[in-house]
Amino acid sequence: MTAQEKKITRAPIACILGHIDHGKTSLLDYIRGTVVQKREAAGITQHIGASYFPTQAIVEFLRKSKPEFAEKKFFVPGILIVDTPGHAAFMNLRKRGGAVADIAILVVDVTAGTMPITWESVRILRERRTPFVIAANKIDRITGWKSIRDADFLDTYNKQKPHVREYLDEKIYQIIGDFLEEGFKGCDRYDKIKDFTKKVAIVPTSAVTGEGISTLLMILLGLTQQYLKENLKFSEGPARGVVLEVKKEKGYGKTMDVLIYDGILKKGDDFIVGGLNGPVKSKVRALLTPKPLDEIRDPRQKFDSQDMVSAAAGVKILSPNIEDVVAGSPFMGISDSAEEEEVYRVIESEVQAIRIKTEKAGVVLKADTLGSLEALENHFIQNGVKISIADVGPIKKEDVINANLVKQFDPYSAVILGFNVPILPEAREQANLDNVRIFTNDVIYRLLEDYIEYRETRKAEDTAKELGELILPAKLKMLPEFIFRHSNPAVFGVSIEAGTLRPKVPLITSKGKKVGRVHQIQDKGQSLDKADANSEVAISIRGIEIGRDIDKDEILFVNVPESHVRQLISKFLNELTSDQKEALQEFIKLMRETQHPWWGM
Repeated sequence: MTAQEKKITRAPIACILGHIDHGKTSLLDYIRGTVVQKREAAGITQHIGASYFPTQAIVEFLRKSKPEFAEKKFFVPGILIVDTPGHAAFMNLRKRGGAVADIAILVVDVTAGTMPITWESVRILRERRTPFVIAANKIDRITGWKSIRDADFLDTYNKQKPHVREYLDEKIYQIIGDFLEEGFKGCDRYDKIKDFTKKVAIVPTSAVTGEGISTLLMILLGLTQQYLKENLKFSEGPARGVVLEVKKEKGYGKTMDVLIYDGILKKGDDFIVGGLNGPVKSKVRALLTPKPLDEIRDPRQKFDSQDMVSAAAGVKILSPNIEDVVAGSPFMGISDSAEEEEVYRVIESEVQAIRIKTEKAGVVLKADTLGSLEALENHFIQNGVKISIADVGPIKKEDVINANLVKQFDPYSAVILGFNVPILPEAREQANLDNVRIFTNDVIYRLLEDYIEYRETRKAEDTAKELGELILPAKLKMLPEFIFRHSNPAVFGVSIEAGTLRPKVPLITSKGKKVGRVHQIQDKGQSLDKADANSEVAISIRGIEIGRDIDKDEILFVNVPESHVRQLISKFLNELTSDQKEALQEFIKLMRETQHPWWGM
């Protein structure tokens, strides 16, 4: 290794994340001048992208809005910004021993405030001890705001009318308050912070007008410069990275987009990377990088060929035998053949940890990349969805067979959920035969919503059907002033004290004496299919005589069979209303007093 290679300071990696539609990609687009967002599903960045911002380019940007910013001295060569999708579950780029990101930008829509996904992002950052700065975005949407393109935040803020400044201040205080409730004692607008190691800085920005973006970049560079210096060692040793994407490129064949987070990668280096059927060993034939400020996923210009790249970098690698490489898998260069066996073992264990087979009763999950798969797993498990199989690749016949096996354990989980993957014809045919539902979407949160809606609808339908087949509890009080017929059949008025009364159900007195079945329920001459609590109705019962078989002022209960009581308690208790539960409890107490003490247990 040459002396020059040893002297390369590693560029810091910044991750930008936050709630959907709060403007993450738009902030980068404003600086970068590209329109990546328009090329993604539903305007949401679904795959992790990496853009390298050279320090010199950032300085030029700073000079436009605040010339004094550009006079600062920076030792870092630039910043590699990793653009994550809207959901915080995509904050899953990992390296051994910690997170890939050195620092993060958390984007919050200042007009909408924090959202659940904001807090998922914050918790991940906190767990991984990743320092972050908050971009309070969309200040241009504040009513009355007069924009000044590319202005430093304080310069544009001080020129706003007092009531406009007050409104923004209120919104910022609300964010501060939210973070205080979350346990962050130190959080404030950047210009009010003296020690950035003790407080989280909030920088108001606009991705539409550019206001505050120079301020954000200055703080980002300052934080990496001052507080991450020890972590930004010179890049040396074999490269370590994560595969962002594997795809065919016109004129190149199969290529890999890789985020290198440590070390140096040279043309001709051997490496090992995760594959569909195990680790894959190959050799770097060519290293291609997008031009500065361009986007590795969809560059506007041709790539530059390199002999060597050092961390941190987004690089396109041309290599043989990478057809089975899985996006999202770890990438490790080999400097010594003696290390090859250990590197192979590490890669294999990390890939298998993501491709899981867990619960007997769980959905079958398929995704296009390991990164997407891990994100889906995290997101679905956090939302109470169990997973039986998680793997990458298209939906196959085997997946349908596996989902069908789940039916015996949990019919609501016997589905296949596919993220950004095709359904093979034989899988579709098998799914029709086995009546297995397949859901596909290219937006994670929509895939989850579609499945949960289906599951809850199915459960509600089945519950209603099963409950409809059970005899429900009810407590009735006879109304002695409303005895219409004493017998053949007996017709009399009752007040429904609790529960729900239906026709054809058997009744019992408060002393445990069987009365007979309700023949009809009527109100004002109209037959009813049920009577709920607090209603007064007339009922008819055949085979009894009031005054001989029952008194005219009895308390009556629906005589719920013991097997039905057990089902109501074990399966449907949460489906019962409070008065139905009350009637059930009283009935069980009555039966234990008049029948057996263990009745219904």
